[in-house]
Amino acid sequence: MEAFEELNVVLPTEMHWRDRFDPVRLLLDFMAKGPMTELGTEEDGEGRTAWLATGFDEVRQVLGSDKFSARLLYGGTASGITFPGFITQYDPPEHTRLRRVLSPAFSVRRMERFRSQVEQVVEDVLDDIDSIGGPLDFVPHFGWAIATTTTCDFLGIPRDDQTELSRSLHASRAERTGSRRVAAGNKYMTYMTQNTARTRRDPGDDMLGVVVREHGDEITDSELTGLAAFVMGAGGDQVARFLAAGAWLMVEAPEQFDLLREKPDVIPDWLEEMVRFLSTSEKLTPRIATEDVRVGEFLVKAGDTVTCSLIGVNRRDFPSPEDRFDITRAKTPHVAWGHGIHHCLGRPLADLIFRVAIPALATRFPKLRLAEPDREIKLGPPPFDVKALPLDW
Repeated sequence: MEAFEELNVVLPTEMHWRDRFDPVRLLLDFMAKGPMTELGTEEDGEGRTAWLATGFDEVRQVLGSDKFSARLLYGGTASGITFPGFITQYDPPEHTRLRRVLSPAFSVRRMERFRSQVEQVVEDVLDDIDSIGGPLDFVPHFGWAIATTTTCDFLGIPRDDQTELSRSLHASRAERTGSRRVAAGNKYMTYMTQNTARTRRDPGDDMLGVVVREHGDEITDSELTGLAAFVMGAGGDQVARFLAAGAWLMVEAPEQFDLLREKPDVIPDWLEEMVRFLSTSEKLTPRIATEDVRVGEFLVKAGDTVTCSLIGVNRRDFPSPEDRFDITRAKTPHVAWGHGIHHCLGRPLADLIFRVAIPALATRFPKLRLAEPDREIKLGPPPFDVKALPLDW
């Protein structure tokens, strides 16, 4: 759910950062110039400069420094606004408080208790796919089906409400007209507000229930609603995108998934390599320098923005053989989960879903293939969004 609010001198918002799985030529050109690229300076008297960071050390420094703000201070209709509960837009000390309130819900113990529920969801989805038969579009039937159901279950959204809530979330991003997107978004947030009231009255053992029982007096209703909307959005969007991309990668690199089936003990290494290679969250919301600061050898002045290219960092060896997708490789350091205080809080949940869903798909459908080999797989606007993935088996 990272927005890309840019200065008017930088790359177009709808720029595609990849060609299929790989970085596009324009990004490669920026990477070749060095770890920090000066994209331009505003001509409105403010003199703010926009930077693109593609170096590993530079990205880690920006994301780990307290001299940069994550707030959307300028650059679009959300300028100056921090949406309640949207934790990626908070700076300390508010961010520290919300992170502390949320952390218990993502503990290792809770994830292990949730595993059987995720396994059941995945099994049910694969059963549905098998019964429908191919060819079938795996974006809605695999990616969205698993991501939205598991995330809703994690949040405690009743099963009877999940389909309509997921439709509202998807429509708020995919409808063609702005008015329809706004209407769907309002419907989505109205439900989340009502769900917050229910949770306050009767907190369960789900994520929101844990937050209310353990830290209910430290979080407002608007923040609780925003947190639910944020987690659902991330789970229903980012996780779904990764699952669809993972299914696509499976048919493109079948030998790697043969190895996954033959040696289940490689799953941890496989997941790290897959997360690095796909980098489905291609870039982060620009960080704004709160004072003059040197990033590596470059002087970033107060007010300047730095956009961190995660795909640029994670695929920094492309197109050399060192960058190929290989689950047997020595681990390559990456920042697919972010870094610093905004390191992905939901990683334990996403990690669990990925570890269960992709190996189960590889085992259940070992002959998975493109239904139309000559048809180009269409990507939507950034971030990495597979529009349709017709597969057969």
